[in-house]
Amino acid sequence: MFFVTALIVVVVYWNRRLSAEIETRKTANHLAQSYLEIINRYVITSRTDLNGIIIDVSKAFCDISGYSRDELIGHRHGVIRHPQTDNKVYQELWETLGQGRSWTGEMCNRRKDGTTYWVSATIAADYDQHGKKIGYIAVHQDITDHRIVRELSLRDPLTGLYNRRHFNELFDKFLSCKLHYESQAGLILVDIDHFKKFNDTYGHQKGDTALAQVAFCLEEICIRLNKEAPSAQAHAFRLGGEEFALLALLDEKKTEDAAEMIRQQVFDLQLEHVNNEDFGVMTCSLGSYSFRVNSEHSNEVDELFRIADQALYRAKEQGRNQCQSANNQTADIELF
Repeated sequence: MFFVTALIVVVVYWNRRLSAEIETRKTANHLAQSYLEIINRYVITSRTDLNGIIIDVSKAFCDISGYSRDELIGHRHGVIRHPQTDNKVYQELWETLGQGRSWTGEMCNRRKDGTTYWVSATIAADYDQHGKKIGYIAVHQDITDHRIVRELSLRDPLTGLYNRRHFNELFDKFLSCKLHYESQAGLILVDIDHFKKFNDTYGHQKGDTALAQVAFCLEEICIRLNKEAPSAQAHAFRLGGEEFALLALLDEKKTEDAAEMIRQQVFDLQLEHVNNEDFGVMTCSLGSYSFRVNSEHSNEVDELFRIADQALYRAKEQGRNQCQSANNQTADIELF
């Protein structure tokens, strides 16, 4: 009798313990599923094999990209790559992963509908239970709004061109080690001739319209330069007032050609300017300087600007509506 009673007690004890463990596992599984569902819905993640082929994506990834899971699985991330994304970003990414390190950076992507979005991404190796690398896991954070705010802070509100602040930042980058050693860069300074007289004659409203039209000319030329040679990285700026600039990775001849294109396009606007002597329409004067990017120039932003500015002064001095290159005036312009 005692044996039977003891056996019943043991059976009841283990039954309750087993039931408790089952209940605990159910609770743990439920929590795990809840966490996974939250991650799936709100965290932008993707997994790839060792060749970069997508094998899994979260719902949040599909939501932000506009692509369905089926449209993404089996493809590379190139399906969402923005065409203006520099190849160097992906080269650096794969070089870093190849060295066994994780990669973190900002990436510009394009949705299925063609609109742009930005993410901050961290990509690291994915391993199986035996420690063998089987692919990569990427976690993305949507930073589109942050990029929009930052972009607005770098733009001139009247013309939409980059402002003086971004000019200084980009000029420093052009002269930094991030570029290939001995790359050749060109700086073009543009000044609208007798712009104060234009404002006095036609009013500031028409003056603002004229500035926007000149800015459009510079933007068009940047697009053309970048289309002909993506490595040019041409950017246009409004430095202040009636002064503009173009900065690009161009050799001496291409820099001079770009300056002449700007001069001609502004002239072709045929904006009436009765107080612009000898021309009767709005014109501009330009000074350019082409230089090699190397360690000797790494801290000479002010000097490079001064040299181009002296060429601009010479263009005004010699009659305006013309381009002058500091590379052709070494006898008259002090180079460093």
